[in-house]
Amino acid sequence: MIQISKRIVALLAFVILSGFLALNLGGCSAGGGQTTLLSITPEQYLASAKEQLETIEERDYEVRDLEEIIRVLENAEKDAKKTETIDRSRMYLVLVNSLLARKKYKDLTVKGDYVSNNPEPFYVVNTKDVKETLRTANKWLRMCNSQFKTASLAADMNYVRGIYYMQKMLTVHNRERKEYLNEAVSAFRKCLGQAPDYKSEFRIFTKVQTNREVRLKLAEALAFGGQQADAYGIISEFTFKPIIPFAGATDSSDYAWHHTKGFVLATMGMYKEAAETLERFKIVSPTDYMQVDEALYFLRGVYERLAEVTKDKKYELEAGLVASMLEKLEGPFSSESYVTSAHLFPRPMFGDVKFFEGVIKFYNKNFEEARKIFESLSKRGAMSRANRSAALLFEAECLFYTNAAITDDMIENLINLAGKNDLSSMQLERLASLLAGYVMNKDLEENKSLVRHESQQFIRNIFSAPTALSVRLKKGELKRVSKELKDRKKPDDGVAEDAEREISSLIVEAYVNKPDDWITSTSAYIVELPEMAHLGKGRIVGREESGEWEFKDERINSFRRNNQYLIIIEYDNSDSEKSIQGILFKST
Repeated sequence: MIQISKRIVALLAFVILSGFLALNLGGCSAGGGQTTLLSITPEQYLASAKEQLETIEERDYEVRDLEEIIRVLENAEKDAKKTETIDRSRMYLVLVNSLLARKKYKDLTVKGDYVSNNPEPFYVVNTKDVKETLRTANKWLRMCNSQFKTASLAADMNYVRGIYYMQKMLTVHNRERKEYLNEAVSAFRKCLGQAPDYKSEFRIFTKVQTNREVRLKLAEALAFGGQQADAYGIISEFTFKPIIPFAGATDSSDYAWHHTKGFVLATMGMYKEAAETLERFKIVSPTDYMQVDEALYFLRGVYERLAEVTKDKKYELEAGLVASMLEKLEGPFSSESYVTSAHLFPRPMFGDVKFFEGVIKFYNKNFEEARKIFESLSKRGAMSRANRSAALLFEAECLFYTNAAITDDMIENLINLAGKNDLSSMQLERLASLLAGYVMNKDLEENKSLVRHESQQFIRNIFSAPTALSVRLKKGELKRVSKELKDRKKPDDGVAEDAEREISSLIVEAYVNKPDDWITSTSAYIVELPEMAHLGKGRIVGREESGEWEFKDERINSFRRNNQYLIIIEYDNSDSEKSIQGILFKST
């Protein structure tokens, strides 16, 4: 009896234990429990990837770290159902793949992995693996371009586009390089236009990206793209420069500015000025500035260039000391086998050096001295074709700002520049603004002139005043209008048809570029080039529609194919401030 009771108790204990295990381990069997315990949602994948990206330190990460984040993001995108999750995961895939390409490219440059038979200064990095990574990034970017719907991420998406195009630019040459540079510049500027006080929703290497980082990226892209004059203009704009309380002091938040300025000066061939800017990083620790290794890596290359140019051995010693500092830091540039950064700063031609000297004087408001330099370069001296064209542009601007007489020949030369492909997109915009200022200053009463005589006015305007970044022509639809034939011989003769075109429009994508501000009204004037003749009389009033401004007028119907026009736009903002902008537009 006792034995039977023990069996019953054992059986009951087994049943209870089995039930307990079934309830608590149900996730191991098929059904709802498995979904509850084992399934990871796309949102969780995305959050995990974002956290990994934000915690990576720039001084201590490998290619495999970014590849792991990409795998997690691909899982998030694959299973995502919500539009916002799909958009976010694809945007992050573009970003992380672009950062992966950047990491691979930097590794190639410091390790000296170049295509053979390309002597200095024509070093060509072997970018086969980098291009493959960028192809993957471009796959996700195409999806974003066609299907991105999350408006709150528009500025972030443009910042990511800019990073992608900047990296893509480094892997191509000649015309393609210029095209990708223009795409990067446009993307960064749209980011700032959509969010003047931009603050990214993500962190890159533990750092939130702000409008300051966007401007630094823009300057870096221009310097890498061979447009150092534009890059220096952005860096030297006084509202962007650090405010240093006393000589020799530097706030840690300004280290990135000094880093970028030193790089830009080095690419201009201003080696002494670059060294003076970068020398401050000798006493900066990685805890204060994570990219101190790269700043010192640039400084070493600058010292080596100075040793070549000046034949002064002290710079060789300085380069050796910086190499020792890099080795002690044990960062990404510490290996003795790595090549120096000197190849990034090839010695420019004599004329280019003089041009950059003029640019620096121009931004220091030494207009007369700058004008003399630019004038001397107009027809002689060994220099690049792009800088020779830019020299004429800066010479004209010096004349504007010193209230000197502007000759008809100078205006004709500027108009001829508009038809060339030598100038960058920002220089063409500067040229259009100069022509617009000339027209408005000449045609309006003196007290109504909107021309302001400051060297930094153009740079400041593109970051703090209403600015159009694109213009497109919207042709009016053709309408078939039937009319009776007066000379019909038979009753069943048909009717003739005349084609009439509806009024065409110019659609302008404009941004106010200031937080808590908006454009209240716009008006446009059209000047035909090269005649500099107004197309019709009076202004065309703009009408806002879907975030764009439409200028609709019969005069636009008379645009001739392949002809160039100067569109002058006058803005009024919510602070009752007026500004003008010139845009060069070629009708197609």
